[in-house]
Amino acid sequence: MHVLIALADVGAGVQLEEALNQAGFSARWDGAQAGGPKGTSAQEVVVLDGDHLGGRLGAVASQWRGHASVPGVIAVGSSAAAREQAPVARVTLLAPTASLATISSAIREAAKLRLSTGMRWSVLRAALKLPPSENTLDAWPATLLHARNADLELARTALRWHVQHYATPTPLLDEIRNERILSVPELETIAHADGTRTVQTLVKMGPLDPSATARLLWALASMEAIVLSAEVHDFTTVPRRALDEARVHLRARTDKLQRSTFFDVLEISPLAEYPEIESSWRLVAARYSPKALSRFDLADLAGLVKPTWELIEKARTTLVDHAARGRYMDWLRTNLPQLTTVWAISESSIRDAQEAFLRGQRTLGEGDAHRAMGDFARACRLHPGHPDYEANLAWARFRVQVASGKDQIEAAKLERKTVEEHLLGRRPWPRALVALALLCAASGDADAARWHLHIALQVDPTVPAAAQLAQRLGMRR
Repeated sequence: MHVLIALADVGAGVQLEEALNQAGFSARWDGAQAGGPKGTSAQEVVVLDGDHLGGRLGAVASQWRGHASVPGVIAVGSSAAAREQAPVARVTLLAPTASLATISSAIREAAKLRLSTGMRWSVLRAALKLPPSENTLDAWPATLLHARNADLELARTALRWHVQHYATPTPLLDEIRNERILSVPELETIAHADGTRTVQTLVKMGPLDPSATARLLWALASMEAIVLSAEVHDFTTVPRRALDEARVHLRARTDKLQRSTFFDVLEISPLAEYPEIESSWRLVAARYSPKALSRFDLADLAGLVKPTWELIEKARTTLVDHAARGRYMDWLRTNLPQLTTVWAISESSIRDAQEAFLRGQRTLGEGDAHRAMGDFARACRLHPGHPDYEANLAWARFRVQVASGKDQIEAAKLERKTVEEHLLGRRPWPRALVALALLCAASGDADAARWHLHIALQVDPTVPAAAQLAQRLGMRR
């Protein structure tokens, strides 16, 4: 077995070379390659210098895995940087004092798994025992044919890092389809890979059996016909955008509600009575209930659904029951200083903020953006974090900035980001979503504007300004 020792230190490198050669390996030290591959050398395993590379360990390991010889990679080191980077680089890190037996075992394991540590065209060809070639049409039929009968363990090991990643087709997959080199069951199976399902879901969907599906996904990912990503890859389809939004809101809600109040859970003020509590609960449920989220493959976030919904139900049950609400308010008065809240504020602040907001809406409707901005700013000072108040302040501020000569797209993008941050992890707020849609349209992102407006109209078809904007964006009502 050919082993390249890419240690920076000549003493350590030569010593390891001699020990490995005595143990039956064909080992060679080359300090010139300590920083990455050079030339066309052939080796089955490369030993990297973790201490020398530090934060570059992952990048150099990736360079070696992309080398024509497709070697396995291990590292030697004891520094904190090496220990931190080794898991990221997916390499076994050995201590400089490791025994020869330990090093030999790690080398053999790396050699065994070298063809399954990544999914690249060169690795795929080597795993299938096919000669190196370019990833072109001429090479596809033979590659896919051999992949159907490949060692299943190779495919499983390569996909192991991606079981909860979404599989999204690339333009190359369309080319492969057009060449008619995939079987009908393969075409039907890969049709499920639309960017909204994870690998672990796809292998169970059929019509191919799980083993054949694993081989197919491994081959297509190595050919760059599909992309495997931890997050939604792009938003070019409505289902992908919906999935991404569900993930983003669910994750953000979990973070925002740490040590908050039941009023923050339902996004209502302490003045809310039964009808408003029920109305808000329905809106929260529309986004966060198990039923609403069951249509999504949430991958690593699936475990957040149950505790998120249990908290929502607990908040509702407590606040609609007079006795339970009274006890909760007693507890809240004592513990509020230790909590983070947007909604549990004084009655006077709530009412004054509402008055300022309504005044701002009237003045904005009359065309006076400067006065409206002042009213919305007052509402936000009295009730900071309220989605409607913050979003409308951003829209009024944008109009004032553009009127004073600021670049429209630049101003719209900045205010859009502000509104998006306030809406993360919230229930749908129609008036805030219309303001966000207006900012998206002003920034040139008509697709995002249509998306936010669509959600706003689903919740409240009569929300002000929505109909005019929908018509302007060419939406069907």
